[in-house]
Amino acid sequence: MVEGEIIKFYRKKAGLTQEELGLGICTLSYISKIERGQSACSSEIIELLSERLHLDIKKEIRRFENLGNQLYHWHKTIIMRRLKEVDEINKELEKIPFINSSKYAALYQLLQARYYILKMNYKKTYTLLQYVEKEHPNLPPYEKNLLKHVWGIYYICNCISSRTENHQKAIEVLKEIEKDEYGNPEYNYDLAVAYHCIDSRVMAYAYAEKALRYFRETNNSLMAITAESLMLLQIGNDIHHNLEELTESYYNLIHHSELLYATDKKGMLLNNLGFEHFRRKDYAHAHKFYKEALQMTDKSSVLYLQRLYNYLESGLAGKIMRKSSMLRKAQEGMSLAKKLENEFYQLVFKLLILLTENKLNQYYTFIEKDALPYFQLNNHTIFINKYAKELYDHYMESEHYQKAAQISKVLIDPISAS
Repeated sequence: MVEGEIIKFYRKKAGLTQEELGLGICTLSYISKIERGQSACSSEIIELLSERLHLDIKKEIRRFENLGNQLYHWHKTIIMRRLKEVDEINKELEKIPFINSSKYAALYQLLQARYYILKMNYKKTYTLLQYVEKEHPNLPPYEKNLLKHVWGIYYICNCISSRTENHQKAIEVLKEIEKDEYGNPEYNYDLAVAYHCIDSRVMAYAYAEKALRYFRETNNSLMAITAESLMLLQIGNDIHHNLEELTESYYNLIHHSELLYATDKKGMLLNNLGFEHFRRKDYAHAHKFYKEALQMTDKSSVLYLQRLYNYLESGLAGKIMRKSSMLRKAQEGMSLAKKLENEFYQLVFKLLILLTENKLNQYYTFIEKDALPYFQLNNHTIFINKYAKELYDHYMESEHYQKAAQISKVLIDPISAS
């Protein structure tokens, strides 16, 4: 009974006991039954209780009955990445006072957790997920699967910075989703991302393809671009694949992004295209695409750090940038990394600075003592292999064969050697 939930919420808000609320209107037991939805009561009684609570009960009933539809619509806008509308609905929902004490409380809190992931506030996401698990142990099927989905997204996104075990956790929890109970195939995209992060290319492509079909069926153009770009990354792993053909595919997606005024998607695609050229050692084109992506990125974000690093790394590898420009931009990255308290990017920008300054002894010592142990601790496989290989070559050239033998173990098994 909707009236009972509403009356109970406003009674508690007013600081009244059931006896105080019912005084002169009805008995304590009658109030208790109303609040528990165990007794139908006359409109006259409801009206009298509402007057005592200074409550427009008809208005609150309309608001309550619309709440479920609002929440499911909010979820849809989150899936569609209609970010302006997502924010507007969030503000509307925050104004509903009884939302966290209603039967929709768990659904609301789970969607809030998804909302905070979009805002990259992973601390609030984690707090909400823990709260839901504690306060709602017996969730309905839809909410139970939504909880698994949000945990999966959380594990993927909150990798300060990408611990491999978090991606494995994401896969485990996402694979537990009962697709028929949930009815939201969007989670296939998140599975694709998790498999991509552990370099499982076939699985990443397969799930991205499933996600792409779903996004096209639901006219979710923004996420269709994202899924297709993930598929291109798997294709691009084959460095013998025709680069011109791959570039043309990227340009098609970039054009679609421009038609949708999706600047963030265009930036992502340009950055990925830069990566495709970089791994084929075409540093000039990589540098060009990385620069374009960097120019359309928020300068106060972790994403800016990532793209700045890519831009500088390609500039250094291709000997494209002047030393003074390299150092100035690397110092900019270091300052932002410190401001954001991001240890990973503090390390990689420090390495760029030492290498640019040609301080090779300090560079190799820093890899050995600081950078490589951190990358191993946090399972950054790509960076472990990159810097372990550099260290190995350095030890061989300087005839430190014992150290070379030790570091070779890292190259054989990057994680176990940590």
